[in-house]
Amino acid sequence: MNKPYSLRARLLISATLVLMVFLGLMGFVLDRAFQKSAEQAVQEKLLIQIYGLLAVSDESDGEIYLPDQLQEPQFNSLGSGLYGLVIGVEGQELWQSPSALDLQIKPADTNSLHLDLKPGVQKFGRVQGNGEDWLFFLSYKILWQGKGEQSTPYIFIVLENMQPFDKEIAGFRNSLWGWLLAVVVILVVVQAAIMSWGLKPLHNLADDLKAIEDGKEDYLRGEYPVEIDGVTRNLNLLLSSERQQREKYRTTLADLAHSLKTPLAILQGAPAENIRETIDEQIPRMNEIVSYQLQRAVTKSASLIRKSIEVKPVADKLVAAITRVYEEKSVEIESTIMDCNFFGDERDLMELLGNVLDNACKYGNGRVKMAVGNPGETTADLLIVVEDDGEGIAMADRDTVLLRGERLDTKMAGQGIGLAVVSEIVDRYSGEIEVDESILGGARVTIKLP
Repeated sequence: MNKPYSLRARLLISATLVLMVFLGLMGFVLDRAFQKSAEQAVQEKLLIQIYGLLAVSDESDGEIYLPDQLQEPQFNSLGSGLYGLVIGVEGQELWQSPSALDLQIKPADTNSLHLDLKPGVQKFGRVQGNGEDWLFFLSYKILWQGKGEQSTPYIFIVLENMQPFDKEIAGFRNSLWGWLLAVVVILVVVQAAIMSWGLKPLHNLADDLKAIEDGKEDYLRGEYPVEIDGVTRNLNLLLSSERQQREKYRTTLADLAHSLKTPLAILQGAPAENIRETIDEQIPRMNEIVSYQLQRAVTKSASLIRKSIEVKPVADKLVAAITRVYEEKSVEIESTIMDCNFFGDERDLMELLGNVLDNACKYGNGRVKMAVGNPGETTADLLIVVEDDGEGIAMADRDTVLLRGERLDTKMAGQGIGLAVVSEIVDRYSGEIEVDESILGGARVTIKLP
């Protein structure tokens, strides 16, 4: 399949065709105007020659006489191309110049020289002369006033060979069309240069897109004309949306892997005699985690499922599960759960409490305290406080640990996701999270949800 013409080729071909048509029409008009002007110049020249013949003419006894030698040399030379005639009203020849001795004109053309000619009116045209030669002619009828009231009509005719005229027209045409062709070539080259400059932003856009494809750039960063600025802006929005969606998928996969760690750890550490019971307990939990994370991946908006959830059953279930995961570490979780409700998605509550507890057990030395409720001294509808007896978190690092992928302790297994997931959930519920020092010596995570 042949490739279509490029945009530059389309524009250049179209502009060239328009230019050729325009210059062709202009050349035709100039050619006609020059030919008309040249014919008018010939007519004026022949009229002057007639006036010259009239000036030396004389009449005697009803006959007209002209000198044997005329002032115009061409009238005196045979084959000079300039001929003079004087004829009567009936077409009879009364006088001819010496140059017209071998002049032959067809009878039909001879009649066209004087028919329907009125006194004082000139007639200009063309007739075919000797062989294939064509002649310009100018006829002029006069009434010669004789003695008394008698006047005699005479027709003065001057003819000129058209060869000089044809050569002049041919020379002008060659020059005209040669220059017009040169102008076409020059203008096409100029148009090509202008189009190359005008289409340069599109080439820059293609280069920028190639840089994005090669991974050298993230967005279109060049400055573009207003005509394509909207396109580039929309492309950047599309790229941003695609990157956000891809990042959302990547985040969801990381969150899914992180969320499945606890059920998998429980299954791995379950005693042989209780393995069936543990599987029956954790498989629904894992299926719920997968469904939850997949729903987050495909959800475009941050809409929340507002539902009243009792916190205590969820918290107790998580405490039991986390305790089994860290059974070898002999973690002791001291939980104080008030009768309170969480207004949202139960899976969000499980993710939030599970990640905070897992983090405390992982980095603590075996003692964890969790308090959930609304004591009354805070405006939050739900207050969650989790403390551990680990090494704690330095003040300069307390904001860093809430970022995805940031870990302060690289010796422990993990990806730095837990507290980041907690922070994202808290943000979705327009809550607050704070990391400070615990009375147990480690870190304390405080979460306030409206």
